[in-house]
Formats: sequence, structure tokens, C-alpha cells
Amino acid sequence: MTPPLRPSGIPAVGDLPWGSHFCQFYGDREDLVDSLVPYFKAGLENNEHCLWVTSEPFGAADARTMLRNAVPDLDQRMSRGQIEIIDHHDWYMRAGGKSADEVLQGWVYRYERALAQGYAGLRLTGNTYWLERQDWSGFVEYEARVTDTFKSHNILGLCSYCLGRCAPMDVLDVVRNHQFALIRQAGDWEIIESASLKSAKAELHKLNTELEQRVRERTAELQHALQMREEFLSVASHELKTPITSLQLYMESLLRANQRGTLTPDQATPKLLKAKEQCGRLENLINKMLDVSRASASDEPLPIEPEEVDLADVVRSVGEVFAEGLQRAGCELRLRADHPAVGHWDRMRLEQVVTNLLSNAIKYASGTLVEMEVRSREDRATLVVRDGGPGIPEEAQQRVFERFVQLSPKSHAGGFGLGLWIVRSIVDAHGGSIALDSKPGEGTTFKIVLPSRRGL
Repeated sequence: MTPPLRPSGIPAVGDLPWGSHFCQFYGDREDLVDSLVPYFKAGLENNEHCLWVTSEPFGAADARTMLRNAVPDLDQRMSRGQIEIIDHHDWYMRAGGKSADEVLQGWVYRYERALAQGYAGLRLTGNTYWLERQDWSGFVEYEARVTDTFKSHNILGLCSYCLGRCAPMDVLDVVRNHQFALIRQAGDWEIIESASLKSAKAELHKLNTELEQRVRERTAELQHALQMREEFLSVASHELKTPITSLQLYMESLLRANQRGTLTPDQATPKLLKAKEQCGRLENLINKMLDVSRASASDEPLPIEPEEVDLADVVRSVGEVFAEGLQRAGCELRLRADHPAVGHWDRMRLEQVVTNLLSNAIKYASGTLVEMEVRSREDRATLVVRDGGPGIPEEAQQRVFERFVQLSPKSHAGGFGLGLWIVRSIVDAHGGSIALDSKPGEGTTFKIVLPSRRGL
């Protein structure tokens, strides 16, 4: 897990993870003001406990004055203990001396106290101006231990080294024991990194770039899936309204026949039973529509439940339900489904196919002849649905079975893209094929071929 980043306050550095231990080489007081003031301002603004150990030529009084200019409520923060600004001789006296163990323990103690007081972590700095040449080698070893100590704690550490007091080899020692170093060139801070750190950062940047790309791709996939689902739900009401409408038509025809007194009890009973059966099938269809929703969003095959079915009987049954609706639309229905066409198919799905195609004819081919024909061979059955409507424009025919297609409202398939896509999906799930033949002004013919048997 990537550790949380903290703002360093120094533009050249940017954000840093907890455990960072870096250094700066400064030339004068202005360099210290330019780096340490924004460094501590960022820490105070982000709920960190701050510890500033100063040394010549920039004492504790100077640090308080400069920081107060950037943080107007500095005195209040100091009074409640969020920041300590201490001269180096006072710090080492409080820490119990200058041994590496004692100094490190002082840092860790401040860190633990900061967490206990509710701060996010500890931000500190120390100036090595006071360091004498005879103490250098021991201090280099101490700095190496600081890096190991800080990396497992919520601590940010910045060490300040005066360039005028560092020999060339000293600079190498300092850089080696810090994650990176800052040096001011022509008024701007620049970062000095070891080759290994540069390589590690380059690899990390590469991995982050690849991860971001994968996140973008996955986000796009999820957005596409959500869009498909929303589009599906926005038009799915048509698929549910179609069988509901057909059932309403059937019930209305029964009521009118009853009012006219043309139905005897012996005739009414089987018709009412059939209406009840239609209600049960409608409930099953709603459940199957959920299957269509899942399939549409995931590109999974449409689930079907095959049984021995007579396609001719399916066509006759649906045609009977739609007979009165077709009449009201001025359509003449002509059936050629006298001979059985038996195969292993999902009856509910086939009823849905015929329902969709007849609904399409009522909506877009009113006042014309609508024909349904069933043909049977030993290994397959063919359903042909033909109307005399305005036809589907040639430029729209290639898109008529596309998922969620939205054609012109004036076209034959306007707003019916989902229904025709479901027809195609059902036919595909049965291992069949569907063909469309349509010319403007000459009507539309759908030809569906289903294999009689399939390993389903």
C-alpha cells in the first residue's frame, strides 16, 4: 500500500510520503528562510507537530520572526504546543547529550507525543552548522541511522548543511545518507538524487502511469456498462407493455363478447382459463426480461429453456390474441400455420418473437395485410412475417438489429430497436438465423429459420 503523501511546502520537492529524510545545502540566511518557512507552514496547516532545531546564523528568535510573517497565528499554535522552535544547544541539553542514540530517542519521543496529542505526525529540521570537523564521521553514521528510523514512522525530516562548511567529500557523504538533496542554483532550488533513486522513481512513475491507464480503461468499461443498462431500462418498458397490451386486448374482447351475449358459459370458461394462463406467462416473461437485462449488460448468451414446441401452434395462439388489435389497426391477418413444425425451443421466447413482430406491424403497418407463415422441414422450421407497411429505409436496415438503436421516429423501426435486438438475440440463442427484406413503400419481411434440434 502506498503511504499517504504530505505537502512539503517547497515547490521543487512537492508532496512526500511519511518517513522521508532529505537535506538541503544552503549558502546564507535567505536560503533557509526560503525553504524552511514554507516547509513548516505546510506542516502547521496539515495538523502536524513541528520541531525546528536552529543553529547559527539563524537562531530561534529569527525563525519565530520569519515564520510569524507567514503564519499569523503562530503564537497561538506555539502556546498549545503544535510547534517548538529551539536553538541547537538547548535541544541537545534537553535530549541528554549529543550521542546518536540519545538524539534519535529524542526524535522518537517527540513523534510519539505528537500522535498522543492527536497530530498526524512529526515534521522536523535540524541545522548542522554547529558540527565540528572531529565530529563529522560519527555524525555521518548517525544520519544513516536516522534514515532507517524515520522510514517506519509518520515523520518528515529535513537536515540543513551550510555549503561553506562542507568539503567536497562531505557533500558525497551527505547525499549518500539522504533520499535526496536540495541545492539552490541561480535562485531556484534543484533536487540532487542518486542514480539508484532516480531509477527507482522512474520505475515507479512507469508503474503509476500503467496503473492510471488501467484505471481509465476500467472506468470507461464501467461507464459503458452503466450507459447500456440505463439505455436498456429507458426502453425496456416497451417490451413489458407489449405482452400486457396483448393481454388487455384479449380480455377486452372477452368482455365485449360477454356484453353482446355472444358467449355461452361453456364458451367463456375455456377463454377465461386461457386468459389466466396468459397472466402466468406474463409473469414468467417479466422474469425473463431480467435475463435479457443481464445479458445486454454483460454480453452473455441469452438463457433459454428448451422443450418440445410446435411453432405453428405458437403462431396461431399469438395471432388469436392480436386478432382484435390488428382489426382495430385496419390490418388483415392472414395465417398459414396449418401443419405442425415441432422442435426443441423455448416457447416463451418464441412467443416473444412473434409478439414483437406483430406489435411492430400494428404500429408501423396499420391498414395493410399482415401475413404469418410457418414452414417445416425435417431439420428446421421457418417463420415468415410479412407486412405491407412503408418499409425500412435502406440506410437504416444495417442498424435495425443493433443494440438500443434509435432510428428516426418516421421510420418503420423507429423506437423499436430494443425489440428487434431481442428478436435477434432469441433467434441467436436457438442457433437460428434472421433475415430482413424491406423496400420503401413495398413493406417488410422478416424470415426466421430455427434448427429443429440443437444440443441445448
